[in-house]
Amino acid sequence: MLNGPSGSGKSSIQREFQKLMMPNLWIKVGIDNLFDSPMPDITAENSNFWQSENSIRWVKESQDSSGNKIVTLFVGSQGEKVAFGMNSAIAAYAKNGCNVIVDYIAYDQKWLQDLENKCSEFKTYYVAVDISLDVLEQREAARATSPKGHARSHYFNVHGNKKYDLRVSSDNN
Repeated sequence: MLNGPSGSGKSSIQREFQKLMMPNLWIKVGIDNLFDSPMPDITAENSNFWQSENSIRWVKESQDSSGNKIVTLFVGSQGEKVAFGMNSAIAAYAKNGCNVIVDYIAYDQKWLQDLENKCSEFKTYYVAVDISLDVLEQREAARATSPKGHARSHYFNVHGNKKYDLRVSSDNN
């Protein structure tokens, strides 16, 4: 289970891990395909909806004390069900005998606790994917898959107080 901020290199680690483990199958799942993809699309026509509080999810823009832009994701009651469903799906793959490597962003520490509970019967390794904020924001700008300031919004709390089995730095990748 790879946990780290958006853009920290978790998906790249997943792909490389899959290659290394061949011919044994390790499926890659996580935040993109089990949480984000099932959600309704955000388009120019409906973008106003996603900028105000609702029961699914929304974002708010702000600035930190140094004037850096922050784009924070909030998840409503219906979105929380998707997050907990994501965790159930991850556990279901493992329960069915699949080797699973997970790309995760613990936007809320209760998500991570729920995942730990649902995967408690399986040997699970928790890996913190660390990266410096400067490198992360450079990647975020180059990738342009998330708005500038999104990674900063959860950078300081994505790991919470979790005790990890391993910490890796993706600054040089």
